[in-house]
Amino acid sequence: MLLNKNISHILTAVLLSFLLYGCSAHNHPQKLSPYSDSIRTILETSGSNRVELENFLSRYDGQPEKRQAAEFIVSNLPPADRAGLSADDLAENLDFAFLARESTPWGKEVSWTDFLHYVLPHRVSQEKAVNWRKKFYTDLLPLVSQCQSMEEAVLAVNRWCFSKTGFKSTQRWDQNPLMTINRGWGRCEEAVILTVCALRSVGIPARQAMVPAWQHSNDNHTWTEVQVDGKWHYIESANPDYGLDHAWFSGSVRKAPLVVSYAYGNIVSADYPILGRSFGCTLINSTGRYAPASKATIQVLDATGKALPETKIFISVLNYASFRPVAAKISDRDGKAEITLGPGSMLISAANGNSSAYVGSIWIPGEQAARDNILLKLIPGNLPIGEASFRFDYKDELNIPTPPKNSEGSRKAEFDSIKNKRLQKLNGMRKAAGSFSAKHAPSIAKAGLNTPQLQKAISTCPSKHLPSLLQSLSSMAPADLLTITADELILNARIADTARTEAADSGLKYDDAIFNQYVLNPRIMYEQRSNWRKELHGRFSLSKTGNLKKLLRKLGRFTAEISSIQRGPLGNSLNPEEVLDTLKTSTASEICIFNTAVLRSAGVPARYLDEQQWIEFYDGKEWQPFYPQNPKQTGNKNATTESRHFYSPWTTVKFKIPSFDNKPKAPQYFKDFSISRLINKSRFQLIEKSVNGKMNPQNKTWEISVPQGNYFLISVDRNEKNEPNIYIHKIKK
Repeated sequence: MLLNKNISHILTAVLLSFLLYGCSAHNHPQKLSPYSDSIRTILETSGSNRVELENFLSRYDGQPEKRQAAEFIVSNLPPADRAGLSADDLAENLDFAFLARESTPWGKEVSWTDFLHYVLPHRVSQEKAVNWRKKFYTDLLPLVSQCQSMEEAVLAVNRWCFSKTGFKSTQRWDQNPLMTINRGWGRCEEAVILTVCALRSVGIPARQAMVPAWQHSNDNHTWTEVQVDGKWHYIESANPDYGLDHAWFSGSVRKAPLVVSYAYGNIVSADYPILGRSFGCTLINSTGRYAPASKATIQVLDATGKALPETKIFISVLNYASFRPVAAKISDRDGKAEITLGPGSMLISAANGNSSAYVGSIWIPGEQAARDNILLKLIPGNLPIGEASFRFDYKDELNIPTPPKNSEGSRKAEFDSIKNKRLQKLNGMRKAAGSFSAKHAPSIAKAGLNTPQLQKAISTCPSKHLPSLLQSLSSMAPADLLTITADELILNARIADTARTEAADSGLKYDDAIFNQYVLNPRIMYEQRSNWRKELHGRFSLSKTGNLKKLLRKLGRFTAEISSIQRGPLGNSLNPEEVLDTLKTSTASEICIFNTAVLRSAGVPARYLDEQQWIEFYDGKEWQPFYPQNPKQTGNKNATTESRHFYSPWTTVKFKIPSFDNKPKAPQYFKDFSISRLINKSRFQLIEKSVNGKMNPQNKTWEISVPQGNYFLISVDRNEKNEPNIYIHKIKK
């Protein structure tokens, strides 16, 4: 699974508290609905889609249970869902959820509260919402109808998911369950999305659980939790190698620093402590289910010893060679906060103004009864530099071994057969792509079961725009090729070509390489794919505005009208069309992606600098900055301290990592060392893109350049138990 996925959303969910009424009320009259205030907010921020949401709600007048369920769904809709889902989309999800409740032996045995939070929801994580429930119900109901128990049904559904997908690392944005089936592959979170949807489709409560970052290993992991006869269990998603509460990670999770389970909506009480609440989601701290856990009490004081309330406290884990924030808390009026954590070591940090504190906290079961209280005394000008040794290894009395795999035992032939049937479909599409066009087969084959749409696009595209269409296919991300239609591919090429001509007519010219990457390319960052070009071109084309300067002023005025709304950890980002319609965004990234899309739709080369949080456009001679939050500073490279640092000569630092002098392999960036900056003086943020450098292989000396500013070099040397010695140095100008 890709690192960083979901971590920032966990932090957002913990830090943003949004009051929602509980769902314990049942069959309330509409005028006493506990969701009225939230629904009002949803409707006011749904743009032109408001009529669809109102239509959906009104369909269930006179049906108390379904009306309450409809209100529950709408009251928790993420911004993209409220702007994009139709009444029919929402009604299909609700009606088939109730159908599963009525038509399965366990359906009505599931409590109303669990039904609302874990069966009814239309989404699992940050995938794009699609209509999966009717298809899955139709496919899976005959399968589970033959099962003698709920547990047997869970295992049958998981085996069905295995027949549809296998594990493979993909991209940073989540595939929806239909995409994963079309592709035949998915990373662990995408397998969770598929499995949770499949279980919910036949009335079985299910949810996502995850370790945001391992400490004994790198990366992270997420899996499916499923409720059987009222009790929660875990399974490895789309992998029937193991049964309930057995998986390859059963032993590894005993060292988990934190485990988080997700619930749609606001849960009044849960089976484990509430880690945090945000709009539309409750995060449950389920660490104690998987690992030894103890409560950490943290107190924040200023330099004089006075308690600091309302202060953000970050809990970070050393993963690869950087500190990854996995949770956050806010201190109470006494400057205190509590959180349940697993064994091992964490970095606890906080800041207030120019004062900060960074404390390593270690708890080793068997050596300590509980984690020591943590005191953060904020000191002016304090910096997190020095050396630390983190521990996590302990004698685990349970010593859970990894159980034998079903696929390697007596059932190997059965599992191979299931896998081969899935691969045969994909191989068939690859062969079809090769016979259709040997030259373009590698690109076409990436579309999996969507290959026919790409073939249709090539066959029907006007010859004038075919070169741009073929260029799109060769550079488009596989995840985008899984869902794009022939008409969308042709439209993207046609409007991009038209916009380039209009740009040239206005005096803006550029070469093919810039056109292909920064105009024709419909992907901007990690957003879910959408067909934004037509509508944006109709509103912001250079043929209407006249020239680039006028276009930038118009875009600046429009951006100033956009306001911010809350978004929790569930739901994908608002796409450019939805921002245009609602005049809302929930993150700075959405604003930048929207502005980048507008410029590309007008034929102006543009790119989003996500680590800087502004965009650049090409004026025909060089790249210039455009600041969506401050468009009056367009083209001013000295607009802010950050932009001045970025556009000035970068700082170059030379260094060696002594612990690698006697090792046969060279240290690697990201894995063995990294460069981070401090965000608000309180937490580290890894630098992935704004860094250039290489190593001299003769003496293993690195030379790395970064923008001017405050950066820290973090290097890690792990012992035989994989426990890290950590070295933090401030990079000097």
